[in-house]
Amino acid sequence: MSILWEKSGTWRWIVRKTRDSKPFFLVFATVCGVVPGVIGYGVMQITNSRNQQLEDQLRRNARPDSLLEEEKLLDPILVFRRYMT
Repeated sequence: MSILWEKSGTWRWIVRKTRDSKPFFLVFATVCGVVPGVIGYGVMQITNSRNQQLEDQLRRNARPDSLLEEEKLLDPILVFRRYMT
């Protein structure tokens, strides 16, 4: 941080404004928290595909340990027997 303080006039201005003005601090903190959240949410929405064909392929190629939760819901007795042996 000292490099920023020594070299950047913009950083010094932000530090002074956040120190001297509580409303500016709240706005700055909100922007620093909300903007990355909105960007992250947008990226997740763009990259999350609800393609049924892709989901079916992933389920066919899934490892047995990843199917365990589904088995618990569908057949608890089978899961119980597996752990008891």
